[in-house]
Amino acid sequence: MVGSPVARHVLVTRRIEEVSGIRPITLLIASGIALIAAILLVTGIAANHLREQALTTAASELARIDSVLAEASNRSLKVADARLAEVAGRLSQAAAGDATRFREAASAPETSALLRSELGRSPPLDAIALITADGAVLDHAGAWPAAELAPGDLAAALRASPARTSIIGAAIRDPQTGAVSIPLAHRIDGPGMPIGGVIGMIPAAEFTSLFAAAPLARDAVTVLLRPDGSILARYSEQPDTSVDKTIRNSSLDAVLGDITATITRHFSGKDGGWQVEALRALTDYPAAVAVSRSSEQVLAEWAHQGVWFGGFALVGALGIAIMVYLIARQFQTHDALAVIRAEKAIAAIDAEKIEIERARLAAEAELLKSERLSVLGQLTATVAHELRNPLSAIRNTLFTVKELVANAGIKLDRPIARMERSIERCDRIIADLLEYTRDRELNRTVVSFDHWVADVLADQNIRPPIALTAKLSATQASVPIDLDRMRRSSSIWSRMPRRRSGSCRSTARSRSCCAPVWPTANSCSPSRTPGLGWRRKLSPASSSRCSAPKVSAPGWGFRPSSKS
Repeated sequence: MVGSPVARHVLVTRRIEEVSGIRPITLLIASGIALIAAILLVTGIAANHLREQALTTAASELARIDSVLAEASNRSLKVADARLAEVAGRLSQAAAGDATRFREAASAPETSALLRSELGRSPPLDAIALITADGAVLDHAGAWPAAELAPGDLAAALRASPARTSIIGAAIRDPQTGAVSIPLAHRIDGPGMPIGGVIGMIPAAEFTSLFAAAPLARDAVTVLLRPDGSILARYSEQPDTSVDKTIRNSSLDAVLGDITATITRHFSGKDGGWQVEALRALTDYPAAVAVSRSSEQVLAEWAHQGVWFGGFALVGALGIAIMVYLIARQFQTHDALAVIRAEKAIAAIDAEKIEIERARLAAEAELLKSERLSVLGQLTATVAHELRNPLSAIRNTLFTVKELVANAGIKLDRPIARMERSIERCDRIIADLLEYTRDRELNRTVVSFDHWVADVLADQNIRPPIALTAKLSATQASVPIDLDRMRRSSSIWSRMPRRRSGSCRSTARSRSCCAPVWPTANSCSPSRTPGLGWRRKLSPASSSRCSAPKVSAPGWGFRPSSKS
Protein backbone atom coordinates (compact mmCIF):
# COMPACT_ATOMS: atom_id res chain seq x y z
CA MET A 1 0.00 0.00 0.00
CA VAL A 2 1.24 3.51 -0.79
CA GLY A 3 2.60 5.35 2.27
CA SER A 4 0.47 8.11 3.73
CA PRO A 5 3.00 11.01 3.14
CA VAL A 6 3.36 10.05 -0.51
CA ALA A 7 -0.39 9.60 -0.79
CA ARG A 8 -0.98 13.07 0.67
CA HIS A 9 1.60 14.50 -1.76
CA VAL A 10 -0.14 12.83 -4.69
CA LEU A 11 -3.52 14.15 -3.51
CA VAL A 12 -2.18 17.70 -3.12
CA THR A 13 -0.53 17.50 -6.54
CA ARG A 14 -3.72 16.32 -8.18
CA ARG A 15 -5.76 18.99 -6.35
CA ILE A 16 -3.42 21.73 -7.61
CA GLU A 17 -3.70 20.40 -11.15
CA GLU A 18 -7.50 20.26 -10.89
CA VAL A 19 -7.85 23.81 -9.53
CA SER A 20 -5.23 25.60 -11.65
CA GLY A 21 -4.97 23.31 -14.64
CA ILE A 22 -1.17 23.61 -14.36
CA ARG A 23 1.32 21.05 -13.23
CA PRO A 24 2.80 21.87 -9.79
CA ILE A 25 6.37 21.94 -11.13
CA THR A 26 5.36 24.36 -13.89
CA LEU A 27 3.54 26.51 -11.35
CA LEU A 28 6.58 26.42 -9.05
CA ILE A 29 8.95 27.46 -11.83
CA ALA A 30 6.59 30.23 -12.93
CA SER A 31 6.33 31.47 -9.33
CA GLY A 32 10.12 31.39 -9.00
CA ILE A 33 10.54 33.36 -12.22
CA ALA A 34 7.92 35.87 -11.08
CA LEU A 35 9.65 36.22 -7.71
CA ILE A 36 13.04 36.71 -9.35
CA ALA A 37 11.55 39.28 -11.73
CA ALA A 38 9.94 41.06 -8.77
CA ILE A 39 13.27 41.14 -6.92
CA LEU A 40 15.07 42.49 -9.97
CA LEU A 41 12.30 45.04 -10.59
CA VAL A 42 12.34 46.24 -6.99
CA THR A 43 16.13 46.39 -7.09
CA GLY A 44 15.98 48.41 -10.30
CA ILE A 45 13.41 50.80 -8.83
CA ALA A 46 15.47 51.18 -5.65
CA ALA A 47 18.65 51.73 -7.67
CA ASN A 48 16.93 54.32 -9.86
CA HIS A 49 15.57 56.03 -6.76
CA LEU A 50 19.04 56.15 -5.27
CA ARG A 51 20.35 57.54 -8.55
CA GLU A 52 17.76 60.28 -8.61
CA GLN A 53 18.41 60.95 -4.95
CA ALA A 54 22.15 61.21 -5.58
CA LEU A 55 21.59 63.64 -8.45
CA THR A 56 19.09 65.67 -6.42
CA THR A 57 21.41 65.78 -3.44
CA ALA A 58 24.33 66.85 -5.63
CA ALA A 59 22.19 69.53 -7.30
CA SER A 60 20.99 70.83 -3.93
CA GLU A 61 24.53 70.94 -2.61
CA LEU A 62 25.76 72.75 -5.71
CA ALA A 63 22.89 75.25 -5.48
CA ARG A 64 23.70 75.99 -1.83
CA ILE A 65 27.41 76.47 -2.51
CA ASP A 66 26.63 78.48 -5.68
CA SER A 67 24.48 80.89 -3.67
CA VAL A 68 27.31 81.41 -1.19
CA LEU A 69 29.88 81.96 -3.94
CA ALA A 70 27.59 84.35 -5.82
CA GLU A 71 27.10 86.41 -2.69
CA ALA A 72 30.84 86.43 -1.96
CA SER A 73 31.66 87.41 -5.57
CA ASN A 74 29.09 90.19 -5.48
CA ARG A 75 30.62 91.47 -2.25
CA SER A 76 34.15 91.44 -3.76
CA LEU A 77 32.92 93.43 -6.78
CA LYS A 78 31.15 95.88 -4.53
CA VAL A 79 34.34 96.53 -2.56
CA ALA A 80 36.30 97.18 -5.75
CA ASP A 81 33.42 99.26 -7.17
CA ALA A 82 33.34 101.34 -4.00
CA ARG A 83 36.96 102.31 -4.52
CA LEU A 84 36.23 103.24 -8.15
CA ALA A 85 33.21 105.20 -7.01
CA GLU A 86 35.39 107.13 -4.58
CA VAL A 87 37.76 108.15 -7.40
CA ALA A 88 34.81 108.98 -9.64
CA GLY A 89 33.29 111.15 -6.91
CA ARG A 90 36.42 113.25 -6.49
CA LEU A 91 36.74 113.86 -10.24
CA SER A 92 33.02 114.58 -10.59
CA GLN A 93 33.31 117.16 -7.82
CA ALA A 94 36.35 118.73 -9.44
CA ALA A 95 34.72 118.78 -12.89
CA ALA A 96 31.36 120.03 -11.62
CA GLY A 97 29.61 118.22 -14.49
CA ASP A 98 31.73 119.85 -17.24
CA ALA A 99 33.57 117.60 -19.66
CA THR A 100 36.44 120.11 -20.18
CA ARG A 101 37.07 120.62 -16.53
CA PHE A 102 36.89 116.80 -16.14
CA ARG A 103 39.72 116.47 -18.64
CA GLU A 104 41.74 119.05 -16.77
CA ALA A 105 41.13 117.39 -13.41
CA ALA A 106 42.12 113.99 -14.85
CA SER A 107 45.43 115.45 -16.07
CA ALA A 108 46.28 116.97 -12.69
CA PRO A 109 49.24 115.42 -10.78
CA GLU A 110 47.16 114.80 -7.70
CA THR A 111 44.81 112.60 -9.78
CA SER A 112 47.74 110.45 -10.86
CA ALA A 113 48.78 110.15 -7.23
CA LEU A 114 45.22 109.19 -6.34
CA LEU A 115 45.19 106.46 -8.98
CA ARG A 116 48.50 105.04 -7.81
CA SER A 117 47.32 105.03 -4.22
CA GLU A 118 44.33 102.90 -5.17
CA LEU A 119 46.59 100.16 -6.53
CA GLY A 120 48.05 99.39 -3.11
CA ARG A 121 44.77 98.99 -1.32
CA SER A 122 42.90 95.71 -0.71
CA PRO A 123 41.50 94.10 -2.65
CA PRO A 124 44.32 94.84 -5.06
CA LEU A 125 43.82 96.19 -8.57
CA ASP A 126 46.16 95.36 -11.44
CA ALA A 127 45.51 98.75 -13.08
CA ILE A 128 43.22 101.75 -12.93
CA ALA A 129 42.44 104.32 -15.62
CA LEU A 130 40.30 107.40 -16.39
CA ILE A 131 38.45 107.52 -19.71
CA THR A 132 36.29 110.07 -21.46
CA ALA A 133 32.73 109.54 -22.58
CA ASP A 134 33.94 108.41 -26.00
CA GLY A 135 36.47 105.88 -24.49
CA ALA A 136 39.72 107.89 -24.66
CA VAL A 137 42.18 107.09 -21.84
CA LEU A 138 43.09 110.27 -19.92
CA ASP A 139 45.36 108.74 -17.27
CA HIS A 140 46.13 105.31 -15.85
CA ALA A 141 48.22 103.61 -13.19
CA GLY A 142 49.57 100.09 -13.06
CA ALA A 143 49.96 97.57 -15.89
CA TRP A 144 47.31 98.93 -18.21
CA PRO A 145 46.53 96.55 -21.13
CA ALA A 146 46.27 99.23 -23.76
CA ALA A 147 46.52 96.79 -26.66
CA GLU A 148 44.00 94.22 -25.36
CA LEU A 149 41.35 96.49 -23.85
CA ALA A 150 38.94 98.60 -25.86
CA PRO A 151 37.72 101.33 -23.49
CA GLY A 152 35.29 102.57 -26.11
CA ASP A 153 33.21 99.42 -25.70
CA LEU A 154 32.97 99.96 -22.00
CA ALA A 155 32.02 103.63 -22.51
CA ALA A 156 29.33 102.57 -24.97
CA ALA A 157 28.02 99.97 -22.53
CA LEU A 158 27.83 102.63 -19.80
CA ARG A 159 25.90 104.96 -22.07
CA ALA A 160 23.56 102.10 -23.12
CA SER A 161 22.72 101.19 -19.53
CA PRO A 162 21.72 104.39 -17.79
CA ALA A 163 20.18 102.41 -14.92
CA ARG A 164 23.54 100.92 -14.01
CA THR A 165 26.44 102.91 -12.65
CA SER A 166 28.92 100.07 -13.07
CA ILE A 167 29.49 97.47 -15.73
CA ILE A 168 31.81 94.48 -16.13
CA GLY A 169 33.80 94.01 -19.30
CA ALA A 170 35.28 90.92 -20.89
CA ALA A 171 38.25 89.30 -19.19
CA ILE A 172 41.71 90.35 -20.40
CA ARG A 173 44.72 88.03 -20.41
CA ASP A 174 48.19 89.53 -20.08
CA PRO A 175 50.24 88.10 -22.96
CA GLN A 176 53.44 88.29 -20.96
CA THR A 177 52.40 86.93 -17.56
CA GLY A 178 49.26 85.09 -18.58
CA ALA A 179 47.39 86.68 -15.70
CA VAL A 180 43.72 87.38 -16.25
CA SER A 181 42.10 90.63 -15.21
CA ILE A 182 38.45 91.62 -15.11
CA PRO A 183 37.67 95.25 -16.11
CA LEU A 184 35.12 96.99 -13.94
CA ALA A 185 33.94 100.39 -15.22
CA HIS A 186 32.24 103.01 -13.04
CA ARG A 187 30.41 105.92 -14.72
CA ILE A 188 31.04 109.61 -13.95
CA ASP A 189 27.81 111.46 -14.61
CA GLY A 190 27.40 114.93 -15.97
CA PRO A 191 24.32 117.05 -16.66
CA GLY A 192 22.04 114.68 -18.64
CA MET A 193 24.82 112.36 -19.86
CA PRO A 194 28.06 110.75 -18.61
CA ILE A 195 31.22 112.77 -19.00
CA GLY A 196 33.63 109.87 -18.39
CA GLY A 197 34.42 106.84 -16.28
CA VAL A 198 36.89 105.00 -14.04
CA ILE A 199 38.03 101.52 -15.03
CA GLY A 200 39.67 99.14 -12.56
CA MET A 201 41.35 95.92 -13.58
CA ILE A 202 40.43 93.31 -10.91
CA PRO A 203 42.70 90.23 -10.86
CA ALA A 204 40.73 87.07 -11.67
CA ALA A 205 42.85 85.34 -9.05
CA GLU A 206 40.74 87.12 -6.40
CA PHE A 207 37.72 85.13 -7.56
CA THR A 208 39.56 81.84 -8.17
CA SER A 209 40.95 81.95 -4.62
CA LEU A 210 37.42 82.60 -3.41
CA PHE A 211 36.14 79.65 -5.44
CA ALA A 212 38.96 77.41 -4.19
CA ALA A 213 37.88 77.98 -0.60
CA ALA A 214 34.48 76.41 -1.27
CA PRO A 215 34.04 72.78 -0.06
CA LEU A 216 33.58 71.20 -3.48
CA ALA A 217 34.60 67.89 -4.97
CA ARG A 218 37.72 67.58 -7.09
CA ASP A 219 35.70 67.34 -10.29
CA ALA A 220 33.70 70.51 -9.56
CA VAL A 221 34.15 73.52 -11.88
CA THR A 222 33.27 77.06 -10.74
CA VAL A 223 33.04 79.93 -13.22
CA LEU A 224 32.06 83.60 -13.16
CA LEU A 225 30.03 84.48 -16.29
CA ARG A 226 29.01 87.66 -18.06
CA PRO A 227 25.52 87.99 -19.58
CA ASP A 228 26.94 87.11 -23.00
CA GLY A 229 28.26 83.79 -21.58
CA SER A 230 31.93 84.74 -21.61
CA ILE A 231 33.96 83.38 -18.69
CA LEU A 232 35.45 85.96 -16.36
CA ALA A 233 37.04 83.55 -13.85
CA ARG A 234 37.25 79.81 -13.61
CA TYR A 235 38.44 77.40 -10.94
CA SER A 236 38.85 73.64 -11.07
CA GLU A 237 41.28 71.20 -9.54
CA GLN A 238 41.34 69.42 -12.86
CA PRO A 239 43.52 70.69 -15.74
CA ASP A 240 42.41 74.20 -16.59
CA THR A 241 40.97 75.24 -19.94
CA SER A 242 41.08 78.54 -21.73
CA VAL A 243 39.01 81.35 -20.21
CA ASP A 244 38.34 82.67 -23.68
CA LYS A 245 35.58 80.16 -24.12
CA THR A 246 32.01 81.25 -23.66
CA ILE A 247 28.97 79.45 -22.27
CA ARG A 248 25.64 80.59 -23.60
CA ASN A 249 22.34 78.99 -22.66
CA SER A 250 18.78 79.92 -21.84
CA SER A 251 19.29 79.15 -18.16
CA LEU A 252 21.79 82.01 -17.93
CA ASP A 253 19.25 84.47 -19.30
CA ALA A 254 16.64 83.11 -16.90
CA VAL A 255 18.85 83.43 -13.86
CA LEU A 256 19.94 86.95 -14.82
CA GLY A 257 16.30 87.84 -15.19
CA ASP A 258 15.55 86.67 -11.65
CA ILE A 259 18.47 87.49 -9.38
CA THR A 260 16.81 85.75 -6.41
CA ALA A 261 16.62 82.37 -8.13
CA THR A 262 19.14 79.52 -8.27
CA ILE A 263 18.69 77.26 -11.27
CA THR A 264 19.97 73.70 -11.40
CA ARG A 265 20.07 71.75 -14.62
CA HIS A 266 21.46 68.62 -16.25
CA PHE A 267 23.07 69.04 -19.64
CA SER A 268 25.42 67.27 -21.97
CA GLY A 269 28.87 68.78 -22.12
CA LYS A 270 31.02 69.19 -25.21
CA ASP A 271 32.84 65.96 -24.33
CA GLY A 272 29.53 64.10 -24.41
CA GLY A 273 29.35 63.57 -20.64
CA TRP A 274 26.38 64.68 -18.57
CA GLN A 275 26.88 67.59 -16.18
CA VAL A 276 25.01 68.85 -13.12
CA GLU A 277 25.09 72.64 -12.89
CA ALA A 278 23.80 75.31 -10.52
CA LEU A 279 23.46 78.99 -11.66
CA ARG A 280 23.04 82.02 -9.44
CA ALA A 281 23.11 85.67 -10.55
CA LEU A 282 24.99 88.38 -8.69
CA THR A 283 22.68 90.76 -6.92
CA ASP A 284 24.23 94.11 -8.05
CA TYR A 285 26.14 93.26 -11.23
CA PRO A 286 25.30 91.64 -14.57
CA ALA A 287 27.15 88.41 -13.90
CA ALA A 288 26.44 84.94 -12.59
CA VAL A 289 28.33 82.20 -10.82
CA ALA A 290 28.00 78.64 -12.19
CA VAL A 291 29.09 75.54 -10.30
CA SER A 292 29.02 72.23 -12.16
CA ARG A 293 30.04 68.63 -11.62
CA SER A 294 30.27 65.56 -13.82
CA SER A 295 27.27 63.25 -13.46
CA GLU A 296 29.59 60.29 -13.65
CA GLN A 297 31.48 61.53 -10.61
CA VAL A 298 28.25 62.38 -8.82
CA LEU A 299 26.96 58.86 -9.48
CA ALA A 300 30.24 57.15 -8.61
CA GLU A 301 29.13 56.51 -5.06
CA TRP A 302 25.68 55.55 -6.32
CA ALA A 303 27.32 53.13 -8.75
CA HIS A 304 29.11 51.53 -5.82
CA GLN A 305 25.82 51.19 -3.99
CA GLY A 306 24.19 49.97 -7.20
CA VAL A 307 26.80 47.25 -7.49
CA TRP A 308 25.99 46.11 -3.96
CA PHE A 309 22.26 46.25 -4.69
CA GLY A 310 22.78 44.35 -7.92
CA GLY A 311 24.94 41.79 -6.16
CA PHE A 312 22.34 41.27 -3.46
CA ALA A 313 19.63 41.00 -6.09
CA LEU A 314 21.61 38.46 -8.09
CA VAL A 315 22.41 36.47 -4.96
CA GLY A 316 18.73 36.54 -4.01
CA ALA A 317 17.69 35.54 -7.52
CA LEU A 318 20.29 32.76 -7.54
CA GLY A 319 19.11 31.57 -4.13
CA ILE A 320 15.51 31.53 -5.32
CA ALA A 321 16.53 29.70 -8.49
CA ILE A 322 18.41 27.08 -6.45
CA MET A 323 15.49 26.77 -4.06
CA VAL A 324 13.05 26.35 -6.97
CA TYR A 325 15.38 23.76 -8.53
CA LEU A 326 15.65 21.80 -5.29
CA ILE A 327 11.89 21.93 -4.69
CA ALA A 328 11.27 20.86 -8.29
CA ARG A 329 13.70 17.98 -7.79
CA GLN A 330 11.85 17.13 -4.58
CA PHE A 331 8.56 17.16 -6.49
CA GLN A 332 10.04 14.90 -9.15
CA THR A 333 11.47 12.59 -6.49
CA HIS A 334 8.11 12.43 -4.73
CA ASP A 335 6.37 11.75 -8.04
CA ALA A 336 8.88 9.02 -8.89
CA LEU A 337 8.51 7.48 -5.43
CA ALA A 338 4.75 7.69 -5.72
CA VAL A 339 4.86 5.95 -9.10
CA ILE A 340 7.23 3.26 -7.79
CA ARG A 341 5.17 2.67 -4.66
CA ALA A 342 1.99 2.66 -6.69
CA GLU A 343 3.52 0.10 -9.03
CA LYS A 344 4.60 -1.97 -6.03
CA ALA A 345 1.12 -1.68 -4.55
CA ILE A 346 -0.42 -2.71 -7.87
CA ALA A 347 2.03 -5.62 -8.10
CA ALA A 348 1.17 -6.64 -4.52
CA ILE A 349 -2.54 -6.41 -5.32
CA ASP A 350 -2.03 -8.46 -8.47
CA ALA A 351 -0.01 -11.03 -6.52
CA GLU A 352 -2.73 -11.13 -3.89
CA LYS A 353 -5.34 -11.58 -6.59
CA ILE A 354 -3.27 -14.38 -8.13
CA GLU A 355 -2.90 -16.01 -4.71
CA ILE A 356 -6.62 -15.67 -4.07
CA GLU A 357 -7.36 -17.13 -7.48
CA ARG A 358 -4.91 -19.96 -6.83
CA ALA A 359 -6.52 -20.62 -3.46
CA ARG A 360 -9.94 -20.52 -5.09
CA LEU A 361 -8.84 -23.01 -7.74
CA ALA A 362 -7.30 -25.22 -5.06
CA ALA A 363 -10.49 -25.03 -3.01
CA GLU A 364 -12.55 -25.85 -6.06
CA ALA A 365 -10.24 -28.76 -6.87
CA GLU A 366 -10.45 -29.96 -3.26
CA LEU A 367 -14.19 -29.55 -3.31
CA LEU A 368 -14.40 -31.46 -6.57
CA LYS A 369 -12.14 -34.14 -5.11
CA SER A 370 -14.26 -34.29 -1.97
CA GLU A 371 -17.38 -34.59 -4.06
CA ARG A 372 -15.82 -37.33 -6.12
CA LEU A 373 -14.63 -39.13 -2.98
CA SER A 374 -18.09 -38.69 -1.48
CA VAL A 375 -19.67 -40.19 -4.58
CA LEU A 376 -17.05 -42.93 -4.50
CA GLY A 377 -17.82 -43.60 -0.86
CA GLN A 378 -21.53 -43.73 -1.52
CA LEU A 379 -20.91 -46.05 -4.43
CA THR A 380 -18.59 -48.20 -2.31
CA ALA A 381 -21.12 -48.41 0.51
CA THR A 382 -23.88 -49.31 -1.92
CA VAL A 383 -21.76 -51.99 -3.57
CA ALA A 384 -20.69 -53.34 -0.18
CA HIS A 385 -24.28 -53.58 1.02
CA GLU A 386 -25.38 -55.11 -2.25
CA LEU A 387 -22.57 -57.69 -2.08
CA ARG A 388 -23.39 -58.78 1.45
CA ASN A 389 -26.85 -60.03 0.48
CA PRO A 390 -25.63 -62.60 -2.10
CA LEU A 391 -22.64 -63.36 0.17
CA SER A 392 -25.05 -64.19 3.00
CA ALA A 393 -27.01 -66.40 0.64
CA ILE A 394 -23.82 -68.18 -0.40
CA ARG A 395 -22.79 -68.67 3.24
CA ASN A 396 -26.18 -70.11 4.13
CA THR A 397 -26.16 -72.32 1.08
CA LEU A 398 -22.64 -73.51 1.89
CA PHE A 399 -23.76 -74.36 5.43
CA THR A 400 -26.63 -76.43 3.99
CA VAL A 401 -24.28 -78.12 1.52
CA LYS A 402 -21.87 -78.86 4.36
CA GLU A 403 -24.62 -80.60 6.38
CA LEU A 404 -25.80 -82.56 3.38
CA VAL A 405 -22.27 -83.65 2.61
CA ALA A 406 -21.68 -84.66 6.21
CA ASN A 407 -24.90 -86.67 6.30
CA ALA A 408 -24.08 -88.30 3.00
CA GLY A 409 -20.57 -89.18 4.12
CA ILE A 410 -18.89 -87.46 1.21
CA LYS A 411 -15.32 -86.20 1.78
CA LEU A 412 -15.49 -82.46 0.78
CA ASP A 413 -13.84 -80.87 3.81
CA ARG A 414 -11.01 -79.19 1.98
CA PRO A 415 -13.10 -77.63 -0.82
CA ILE A 416 -15.68 -76.50 1.69
CA ALA A 417 -12.92 -75.00 3.88
CA ARG A 418 -11.55 -73.13 0.90
CA MET A 419 -15.03 -71.80 0.16
CA GLU A 420 -15.48 -70.70 3.78
CA ARG A 421 -12.13 -68.94 3.73
CA SER A 422 -13.06 -67.20 0.50
CA ILE A 423 -16.37 -66.11 1.98
CA GLU A 424 -14.57 -64.77 5.07
CA ARG A 425 -12.15 -62.99 2.84
CA CYS A 426 -14.97 -61.36 0.89
CA ASP A 427 -16.63 -60.40 4.15
CA ARG A 428 -13.45 -58.78 5.38
CA ILE A 429 -13.10 -56.89 2.12
CA ILE A 430 -16.67 -55.62 2.46
CA ALA A 431 -16.03 -54.62 6.07
CA ASP A 432 -12.89 -52.79 5.03
CA LEU A 433 -14.76 -50.96 2.30
CA LEU A 434 -17.46 -49.87 4.74
CA GLU A 435 -14.86 -48.75 7.22
CA TYR A 436 -13.10 -46.74 4.50
CA THR A 437 -16.29 -44.91 3.60
CA ARG A 438 -16.78 -43.67 7.14
CA ASP A 439 -15.82 -39.99 7.62
CA ARG A 440 -14.99 -39.33 11.25
CA GLU A 441 -12.60 -36.96 13.01
CA LEU A 442 -9.61 -38.52 14.75
CA ASN A 443 -9.97 -38.51 18.53
CA ARG A 444 -6.36 -38.52 19.59
CA THR A 445 -5.28 -39.34 23.12
CA VAL A 446 -1.73 -39.19 24.46
CA VAL A 447 -0.80 -42.67 25.70
CA SER A 448 2.41 -44.38 26.72
CA PHE A 449 3.96 -46.14 23.77
CA ASP A 450 5.02 -49.21 25.74
CA HIS A 451 1.56 -49.66 27.27
CA TRP A 452 -0.12 -49.28 23.88
CA VAL A 453 2.18 -51.85 22.26
CA ALA A 454 1.61 -54.25 25.16
CA ASP A 455 -2.18 -53.90 24.79
CA VAL A 456 -1.97 -54.48 21.06
CA LEU A 457 0.16 -57.62 21.52
CA ALA A 458 -2.18 -58.90 24.19
CA ASP A 459 -5.13 -58.66 21.78
CA GLN A 460 -3.40 -60.79 19.15
CA ASN A 461 -4.43 -64.41 18.74
CA ILE A 462 -1.08 -66.06 18.34
CA ARG A 463 -1.16 -69.77 18.06
CA PRO A 464 1.64 -72.25 18.52
CA PRO A 465 4.20 -72.95 17.28
CA ILE A 466 4.68 -69.16 17.18
CA ALA A 467 6.15 -67.67 20.35
CA LEU A 468 5.88 -63.97 21.24
CA THR A 469 8.47 -62.27 23.42
CA ALA A 470 8.13 -58.52 24.14
CA LYS A 471 10.87 -56.43 25.71
CA LEU A 472 9.57 -52.87 26.06
CA SER A 473 12.02 -50.17 27.19
CA ALA A 474 10.53 -46.87 25.88
CA THR A 475 9.02 -45.95 29.22
CA GLN A 476 9.32 -42.20 28.63
CA ALA A 477 7.85 -42.26 25.14
CA SER A 478 4.27 -41.11 24.54
CA VAL A 479 2.22 -40.78 21.37
CA PRO A 480 -1.12 -39.08 20.51
CA ILE A 481 -3.36 -41.71 18.75
CA ASP A 482 -6.99 -42.62 18.20
CA LEU A 483 -7.23 -45.84 20.27
CA ASP A 484 -10.43 -47.02 18.65
CA ARG A 485 -9.12 -46.74 15.10
CA MET A 486 -5.78 -48.18 16.02
CA ARG A 487 -7.52 -51.18 17.64
CA ARG A 488 -9.65 -51.65 14.55
CA SER A 489 -6.66 -51.39 12.28
CA SER A 490 -4.74 -53.94 14.36
CA SER A 491 -7.60 -56.32 14.01
CA ILE A 492 -7.60 -55.69 10.24
CA TRP A 493 -3.88 -56.46 10.11
CA SER A 494 -4.41 -59.63 12.10
CA ARG A 495 -6.96 -60.80 9.52
CA MET A 496 -4.69 -60.07 6.58
CA PRO A 497 -3.31 -63.15 4.78
CA ARG A 498 0.10 -64.37 5.87
CA ARG A 499 2.72 -63.74 3.25
CA ARG A 500 5.77 -65.88 3.35
CA SER A 501 7.63 -63.79 0.80
CA GLY A 502 8.85 -60.33 1.59
CA SER A 503 10.73 -58.74 4.42
CA CYS A 504 8.02 -58.77 7.10
CA ARG A 505 8.12 -62.27 8.67
CA SER A 506 9.05 -64.04 11.88
CA THR A 507 10.20 -67.51 13.00
CA ALA A 508 9.27 -69.71 15.94
CA ARG A 509 12.61 -71.38 16.16
CA SER A 510 14.60 -68.30 17.10
CA ARG A 511 14.44 -65.20 19.20
CA SER A 512 13.63 -62.35 16.89
CA CYS A 513 13.98 -58.60 17.35
CA CYS A 514 11.32 -56.94 15.23
CA ALA A 515 10.00 -53.43 15.34
CA PRO A 516 7.84 -51.19 13.17
CA VAL A 517 9.81 -49.88 10.24
CA TRP A 518 9.12 -46.15 9.57
CA PRO A 519 9.44 -44.62 6.09
CA THR A 520 12.95 -45.40 4.90
CA ALA A 521 14.32 -46.96 1.80
CA ASN A 522 13.65 -50.71 1.42
CA SER A 523 11.36 -50.89 4.47
CA CYS A 524 7.80 -51.60 5.50
CA SER A 525 6.52 -48.04 5.50
CA PRO A 526 3.17 -46.93 6.94
CA SER A 527 0.80 -45.50 4.38
CA ARG A 528 -2.89 -45.33 3.69
CA THR A 529 -4.83 -48.43 4.72
CA PRO A 530 -8.65 -48.66 5.14
CA GLY A 531 -9.70 -47.34 8.51
CA LEU A 532 -6.20 -46.30 9.67
CA GLY A 533 -4.62 -44.29 6.93
CA TRP A 534 -1.63 -46.68 6.67
CA ARG A 535 -0.38 -48.85 3.85
CA ARG A 536 1.91 -51.82 3.96
CA LYS A 537 4.94 -51.56 1.76
CA LEU A 538 6.67 -54.85 1.38
CA SER A 539 10.28 -55.12 0.37
CA PRO A 540 12.51 -58.07 -0.43
CA ALA A 541 13.88 -60.03 2.48
CA SER A 542 17.01 -58.53 3.95
CA SER A 543 19.17 -58.85 7.02
CA SER A 544 18.83 -55.24 8.23
CA ARG A 545 18.76 -54.71 11.96
CA CYS A 546 16.40 -52.58 14.08
CA SER A 547 16.54 -51.33 17.63
CA ALA A 548 12.86 -51.06 18.65
CA PRO A 549 11.10 -53.29 21.24
CA LYS A 550 11.57 -57.02 20.61
CA VAL A 551 8.35 -58.22 19.00
CA SER A 552 7.72 -61.14 16.64
CA ALA A 553 4.34 -61.44 14.98
CA PRO A 554 3.22 -62.52 11.54
CA GLY A 555 1.62 -60.13 9.05
CA TRP A 556 2.52 -56.88 10.93
CA GLY A 557 4.74 -55.25 8.42
CA PHE A 558 7.85 -55.95 10.51
CA ARG A 559 11.17 -57.34 9.42
CA PRO A 560 13.68 -59.29 11.49
CA SER A 561 16.64 -57.48 12.94
CA SER A 562 18.73 -60.49 14.04
CA LYS A 563 19.01 -64.26 13.77
CA SER A 564 20.36 -66.75 16.24
